[in-house]
Amino acid sequence: MSRSNITSVNPFKGFYHQWCKDVGSVSFLLTGLLGLCFAVVSVTVRPEKVESLYLLIGMSILSVCTAIAWQLIKLAANEAAVLTPYYRRLVYIQSTTLFSACLVVCSVILVWAQQPFVSSIWYILAIGLGLIYTCMKNPKCFNYCVVLFFSLPLLTELELLLPKQINRTSFLLPIILIALIIKQTRELTWSDDARSVYLNGLETGWLVLPKFSQSLPLVKLNQYFYPASYFIGPMLAALLIAIPVLGVIGLLAAAYFTLDAPMLMIVSQMLLVLCSLVHWTRVQRWRAAESLFVLPSFNGKQDLLNQFFKSQLRLLACITLLMSFLTMIAAMFNPQISIAVGVHLVVSVIWSSGIALALGAMSRSVWQVSLSMAMVAIQALWLSNSLVQLRDQGAINAIYYWGDIGLLVLMAALLVISKDKLWKNGVTKM
Repeated sequence: MSRSNITSVNPFKGFYHQWCKDVGSVSFLLTGLLGLCFAVVSVTVRPEKVESLYLLIGMSILSVCTAIAWQLIKLAANEAAVLTPYYRRLVYIQSTTLFSACLVVCSVILVWAQQPFVSSIWYILAIGLGLIYTCMKNPKCFNYCVVLFFSLPLLTELELLLPKQINRTSFLLPIILIALIIKQTRELTWSDDARSVYLNGLETGWLVLPKFSQSLPLVKLNQYFYPASYFIGPMLAALLIAIPVLGVIGLLAAAYFTLDAPMLMIVSQMLLVLCSLVHWTRVQRWRAAESLFVLPSFNGKQDLLNQFFKSQLRLLACITLLMSFLTMIAAMFNPQISIAVGVHLVVSVIWSSGIALALGAMSRSVWQVSLSMAMVAIQALWLSNSLVQLRDQGAINAIYYWGDIGLLVLMAALLVISKDKLWKNGVTKM
């Protein structure tokens, strides 16, 4: 084969089928695209409020890196990859292009917002690239990639927690990891682990946490939220315990070291992401719905819908109690958190989580359920603006309280509507 034939191949040949037809990669790419879109909206509408801008950019970077890691695992799982002309080369070029495009767009948004490329972005880049490199070395690590999205609110504040000497050299981490990834691409071969992860990922929605299921308290807690916990698995119960524990530790640490870290906002974002994942995993594991339906726990489809709806309400009640508990602890160290402010914090988590569950229940495709993840960005903008106003003016404008009431009504209406939209076309379909 001549060299001219090799160089003349379109580097984006098969891009749509490779990335957009694959449920795994397109889910993360759509989440990343939504993050960029809302970052643009944030800069356009409220350019002076940038607290949520880095969160949205970080979500986009991690989403693109996760999609790339999935495609590289898929590449290593394909026995015919070596035999298919240009396949490896095209995947590498397309992955590099996607990552570079995401980085360029994020940089343009930061320049437009007149914000610096802070150390937290370098750390998020390093963690995203570290995920890619780790998955190339050990594909089983991909099963835990979702943990990165839960830690994202904390990662955006990482710059405040580390010494300045480390922050000054943070830009070196992505450079080192890029070099390691390039080296690893030359050694990437077929892997039985990659094949196992790829096949399991298609069935489980990439939330394989078998160790958690061995704990009896987690099993009991998971059963309490059944059947909403069926698709997400033990991750639901594990995170409902881990998030408040981390929240208490973070609040106590912030009070002791006098750190200006928005721990309540971080916790609220984690709880919201958890609710979004309930239906995100349902769409990813849509084939498992039939197995759920045939279980003796339900007396027909309507009974399944009723129990699923009630389990979502139990999840909302649990999240309300957790957020109320953490808000009371925060009020002990922050005199600005009055009863009204505390109610605003808790209610904002309730309506955002409820709307995320409702939109997720009405979703019957990957792009629809990815769109429901937009509640993470919306709630971040809403809560960050009110908290900044509290910090600067000592009070929150009444419009936020009235807005909370209106959004609660909207949440209730959407939840009722979504009850009959779930599995509207049958449990054997999305």
